[in-house]
Amino acid sequence: MEFVSVRDFKARTSEFMRKKEAVMVFRGSKPAGIFIPWEDISLEDEVRRAALKALAERIAGEREKKGITEKEVLEDFAAFRKDRRGR
Repeated sequence: MEFVSVRDFKARTSEFMRKKEAVMVFRGSKPAGIFIPWEDISLEDEVRRAALKALAERIAGEREKKGITEKEVLEDFAAFRKDRRGR
């Protein structure tokens, strides 16, 4: 795993995606996030599941704060897909 600053991550994002290696991103001396390439076969399934679960929980929390129902989100995705197919 590589450790980089937010600025470095922004400047080298495509490089990190090609490396297929997890990257811990820091804002100052504090962790700001982690980038986990989807195809990173070295990551265990448990780590991938934990990352996806944490992301889903965060999205659900933000959705609830804004008063958006899950049904509304699914309808928006369906409309987006329909619109994209029509192009």
